[in-house]
Amino acid sequence: MPGLGSHLDLHNDNDTSSSAYNLLYLLFALATLTYLLARYFESRNRLNYESRSARIISGLIKTTTDLLHTKSDDIKITDYEGQIIAVGPHRTGLVDGAVVASKMEGIPPHVFATDDYDKIPGVRTFLDMFQAITIKSKASKSSDGRSANAEALEKAGQILREKGCLALFPQGNLAKIGQEPHRVYDGAAKLAVKNNAAIRVLRLDGFWSVDNPLIPVFIRNNSIYRALGSFLHMNNVRVTECCVIDFHTKPGSENLSEVEKIEKICMQLYAFYRRPENLTVKQIRAIEKEVVDISDKTHHLIWAKKLKRDGLVKELATLETERAELEKTALTSMNASH
Repeated sequence: MPGLGSHLDLHNDNDTSSSAYNLLYLLFALATLTYLLARYFESRNRLNYESRSARIISGLIKTTTDLLHTKSDDIKITDYEGQIIAVGPHRTGLVDGAVVASKMEGIPPHVFATDDYDKIPGVRTFLDMFQAITIKSKASKSSDGRSANAEALEKAGQILREKGCLALFPQGNLAKIGQEPHRVYDGAAKLAVKNNAAIRVLRLDGFWSVDNPLIPVFIRNNSIYRALGSFLHMNNVRVTECCVIDFHTKPGSENLSEVEKIEKICMQLYAFYRRPENLTVKQIRAIEKEVVDISDKTHHLIWAKKLKRDGLVKELATLETERAELEKTALTSMNASH
């Protein structure tokens, strides 16, 4: 029937046109929604990144962090130009950095990132967008005795001299449940002393993802869970500004050698970061009072004994390795005599 066939063909054309228009409307709606979300996240950003993509991502991180991990109005970190922001204890990966960044307003901080991340496609571009300083993971000292990452340290020093900001974790490693607290490495102290930069000491407490008793300890101590999984768990992280270490920038500090200044800075940082359990603001203020009081040598002694203990542990490990090699040689000789 010709009439019926023509009617069906017309119907098919209408259906095709309708589907095309529906798809067009859907794409337009998605594009509009994406644009509005991008504008909203950009408005939530508080850091002056040059890249608009960085501003949008920063705003997204702040929005997510304020919803899941911290109170948005507990503290604002401002006026940190030319300073080092030290953060600890280092308990997670993403949450630590996201919480601190969400409190900052002004110039974006520079962070250190190992070149191991270059193995993951797209990560290096992401890190460059956020002005990360690359640290070589498998570098050795040069023939002239320079540090393995001298170039990165020089760049960090230049940033401080140009009134930029560095944010870092002086302990480096994650603080695990039931394990000896990590020592404070002297990198932050050396940068502060050599570039006459003050250190703002921040302490983080309230990681529900780490303290949750319903999650087995072996999971909570897992590095992958700490780095990534903890971001999916709600937290109630409180940021406390412990103190500003700036004695080395003031008149009178000339009486101290560079080594003495570095040691004193490390001691003060370790005093605030050596306890991985949650501390109240009152407890933190008590530590601050003890650290500032030059007549109280308690934290000096704790730091000295920590260094001695770590040295003995390292020496013991070396002795065990040497003993194992000697045992292997003796066993080989004994078997050869048969």
